[in-house]
Amino acid sequence: MRHVHRSIALGLACIGSACSEAETPFAPGHASLAVAAGPLRLTGSGHHTRTIAETALTTFSFSAVRLADGTTAGRYQYDFRAAGFTIHGSVTCLTASGDQAWVGGTVDQVISDDPSVEAELLGVEMWWRSKDLGNGPATPDSTTGLGFKFVNTPITAESWCRDQPLSLVMRGVEHGGIELAGQ
Repeated sequence: MRHVHRSIALGLACIGSACSEAETPFAPGHASLAVAAGPLRLTGSGHHTRTIAETALTTFSFSAVRLADGTTAGRYQYDFRAAGFTIHGSVTCLTASGDQAWVGGTVDQVISDDPSVEAELLGVEMWWRSKDLGNGPATPDSTTGLGFKFVNTPITAESWCRDQPLSLVMRGVEHGGIELAGQ
């Protein structure tokens, strides 16, 4: 049963070189890896669809800030409707380049009818990337699914923010948007 949930979680995010870009509340955190001249803020909410074995809707919301001294704070929530669980957590790092932001954190809470899902994900590091492409339907914002730090995953939340990889598939944000400010 444990392997089934790991497969579901890994299926939620495409990790590694096999991935490509195919689709267009605060709490104290840890110091981020890069220090900005001013605050860096990222907020977003909405949903996106993903297709692995079937098309599924994921609803998300997040808010993160990295202060000039490198202190990072923020919270996120992802509801994986088809998989039947929701995760909440704290943001531990945030970096940006141009219109994109890289975010890392920790899973602090898992809501599921299946206790093995909580056992699999609680306390695990995770990460994602978002793009703020401005306002208007002609340029929808986009975000990735989540990556998770399992035993054989070489990426960590900190390395994700530091290295700013493009390895997770971007998906258009529906009924919502992303806002990236500062740098």
